[in-house]
Amino acid sequence: MRDLGRFTVAAVTVVAALVGLVLGIRAELYAGRADERAEAAERRAAAEEQRVRETREQEFAALVDFYWMGSEVIVVNGSSRVMTMRLMLPASKLSWELDFLQPCKQIAVPSRMLLASMAAKEPSVRLAEADLAQLRLEFKDPMDRAWVRSSGGAVARMDAWVPSGRPDLVSSEEWNASAQDSPQCGKP
Repeated sequence: MRDLGRFTVAAVTVVAALVGLVLGIRAELYAGRADERAEAAERRAAAEEQRVRETREQEFAALVDFYWMGSEVIVVNGSSRVMTMRLMLPASKLSWELDFLQPCKQIAVPSRMLLASMAAKEPSVRLAEADLAQLRLEFKDPMDRAWVRSSGGAVARMDAWVPSGRPDLVSSEEWNASAQDSPQCGKP
């Protein structure tokens, strides 16, 4: 009887140890999954925070647009703030300063006027209307972030705004003098 009691105690002890081991492993697995879920939630929250930050950064840039229609270039400042802008031909590093395009205004510059202004400023430069297909708009928002937009394309962040102190730029106030109201006028 004594041996049977010892055997029973030993068997119960072994079973209890095995049950404890199984429950411990299960708890560890559950805790691991909970940690993974928490990490995934943190990653989602960080990604959402990054998206919101990028959206806020692009508030001004989203209100600026630029189109080359063949016979004219249209630049839109839909922001309620003044923006520093220039049209660029990146391959030749030529630029046309738009001075400060007024808030909620747009300008339409005939392509022939762009070509004539560059020919007057830089007689050695030979441009044709087809060259204007490569135009892009560079601008600086009120928060001093530099942006670039191709004709009708997406806006992208530039590394830095490099002031035009070169002889190959054209500035023409008459473009801004003919500014019209923008079809949109946002708040930023």
